[in-house]
Amino acid sequence: MGLATETERRSHEAAPLLIQQCSIRIDKEDIKFSAGHFTLFADGERERLHGHNFKVSAVVSTRVSAHGMAFDYNIIKRALRALCQELDEYVLIPTQAPLLTVRTAGRSVVILFGEDEFRLPAGDVRLLPIRNTTVEELAAYLLNRLVAIEPWSARWGVNEIALEVSSGPGQSAQCRWRSVGA
Repeated sequence: MGLATETERRSHEAAPLLIQQCSIRIDKEDIKFSAGHFTLFADGERERLHGHNFKVSAVVSTRVSAHGMAFDYNIIKRALRALCQELDEYVLIPTQAPLLTVRTAGRSVVILFGEDEFRLPAGDVRLLPIRNTTVEELAAYLLNRLVAIEPWSARWGVNEIALEVSSGPGQSAQCRWRSVGA
């Protein structure tokens, strides 16, 4: 085994490989929310009211700039934390569920499902424009909100964001947004 020749050494010291696209994963322990909910099933049944510690993470696909960085990660971390804070410690109620009737009565929110009636303090409820409080719907809702916050494509060259919501270990849903032309 001989020593590498000068030419071989120089070929390994050549300019670094220029990566045009990169995926950045944001998966911080404090990007989460705790919330109460119930899932509505296709057969017309529902779960009992219960809660989860939901975890939110994102994978952002973007170009890498000439200085070797895609964008300031703090921007997306702040946005995700703010979105989680909006849902933290609330009962989440879907307003687009065909089997639910949701109305306000004074300082209460009244939710009707068949013969069941929930009457909750309005300050404890987040009414969400979703069909069901599943990880699938929560992922789509949060992704749409995230995309609306920042001009990701125009400002940062982001061409795709995958947002994942987990209701516990081993149970999550991921939704994707792609910029026009990506």
